[in-house]
Amino acid sequence: MNVETKKDIKFISVFVIILTLALAYLSQASLAKYRKQATGKINAYIAHWNIKLNNQNVNNTTQQIITPTFPGNTYTNSGVLAPGTTGYFNITIDASDVDVDFNYELDFSDQTGNPLTDLRVQSYEIGGTTYPFSGNKIENTIIRNTQTTAIKVNVIWYDESDNNMNNQQDTSIPINNEKVTINVKIKFTQKKAT
Repeated sequence: MNVETKKDIKFISVFVIILTLALAYLSQASLAKYRKQATGKINAYIAHWNIKLNNQNVNNTTQQIITPTFPGNTYTNSGVLAPGTTGYFNITIDASDVDVDFNYELDFSDQTGNPLTDLRVQSYEIGGTTYPFSGNKIENTIIRNTQTTAIKVNVIWYDESDNNMNNQQDTSIPINNEKVTINVKIKFTQKKAT
């Protein structure tokens, strides 16, 4: 090969390399409009779940003391419990800051530690309607953003012939206990679409 041929091959090689690079750049630039990327944010509001039970935030409250009312009658003073007396306590659920429908459950099944086994839930009232209590639970649904759901739970110191305690046990209750407790476990569960 002579020097001229070597120069021509060198020139052609450089020309091909430059042409290849130019074509690669042009093809990239022309395809770039189809490969552009964009970023963005999707804003979605998270549902509120701020249930209040008797004016206290449930998220911050693990246990509440609910004091029942015993109005008294001809034979007993108000504010005290005796065989045959009735009383009530109120549970108010405020769901005004709750954005989802949910179920509530008032469970009276665990009365561990309650020496007064004849203290029973007799009935409950919601919206002015009285319902007999059967089983161990009161269950219902609350629609989102409901201002107030008031539940009045009626209790009785049951003292009929089929009661659990005899007269001697009835008499020992006030001697050994100043107060008695009704245990209630309250559970809230969000309703979900199926």
